[in-house]
Amino acid sequence: MNYFSSGINSWLFRCISAVYLLCCVLLAHSNENDGEKLAFMQQPPTMYSGFASLLDDDKTLIEEQLLDIDKKIKRIAFYYTGDRLHRAIPKQVHLMIENKIMGKFMSMGRYEIVDCIECRTTKVDIDENMLTIHQAVEDNQSLRELSKAVRADAFILWNSSVHEDKFTINLRMVNSTNNEVLWIKEYSKVTTREQEDNGFETTNLELVVGTWGVGSTRRNTAGGNDAELTSVTSIGLRRREATTLHKDIEYTLGIEYFNNYALTDQFNVSGINLEGRIIVGIEAMKGVVDTRTYLGIGQAFFSGAHSLIFRFGFEFPFVTNGFMDLGMVYMSSEEVEWSQNSDYEDTSAFGGAGLDLTLGYRF
Repeated sequence: MNYFSSGINSWLFRCISAVYLLCCVLLAHSNENDGEKLAFMQQPPTMYSGFASLLDDDKTLIEEQLLDIDKKIKRIAFYYTGDRLHRAIPKQVHLMIENKIMGKFMSMGRYEIVDCIECRTTKVDIDENMLTIHQAVEDNQSLRELSKAVRADAFILWNSSVHEDKFTINLRMVNSTNNEVLWIKEYSKVTTREQEDNGFETTNLELVVGTWGVGSTRRNTAGGNDAELTSVTSIGLRRREATTLHKDIEYTLGIEYFNNYALTDQFNVSGINLEGRIIVGIEAMKGVVDTRTYLGIGQAFFSGAHSLIFRFGFEFPFVTNGFMDLGMVYMSSEEVEWSQNSDYEDTSAFGGAGLDLTLGYRF
């Protein structure tokens, strides 16, 4: 069975031509703004977005680890151990960090968060031309006394720092009765402006609509022309995540429903495809068009049969949060039993290789 007939070749040529014209437009636009874009990418990320990215990471404040801390600890208060008068981190960023940390502890339902106003108090005394700065906690004894005043079982002592593009948060939980350190952790993440403003978050959902060049030929038993299905249409949802291996490597897990909307009297194929794929950015194309290559492997279930699917190609952005995949798809051929039709044979192989064209939107 030949899936690259003159009709599909013509359609493939039009698709590739459209992609070529799109790339030319994007290339011209990229050249006009190349200097401005490079200058912007070289700027450091903002403190707010850098710490927000760190705290929103799935590996920061893992719930299972926090639940394993001493079960006797119920009421906790937060105490910032950094320099309050000469803090390098702006107040709004400090509040955002503390609120996010508190939110993660509160969401578990195990801990009661104590609002410790005394923990935020810094006193300045001037005596005989001397300036003295006092904080609520200056030694272990004062920490125990403060815990009695606010009725806290433990304190979360924390501080934050920035060095170039590396954002770091240090936390430790201290028992309020004996100053025993119950838990200690440091979280850090390197964030660049390019990562911050690449248009997508670390984790995204993708809505995709596409066409696959796979099909079937059903032989006409009445002496007429055979019926040939050359493509199916798909719609699906994917979850996309960045990896810690490299900033240009991502992966997706998705589910897609596919069906034929042509020759429905002769073919009635429909099914779902469960697919995982790896996406790798092409470094050499970043200055031209942000091109990525993808490799996907899936398992399709359709019309009483199942088959492996392999997809390979290139991904191009074309609108804000929009992208297009252009490549090849291969589905191992499996015998399918069609609806009864006196003019055609009852079964034939469905699958093959063809064009993979997908439009998607990331949100």
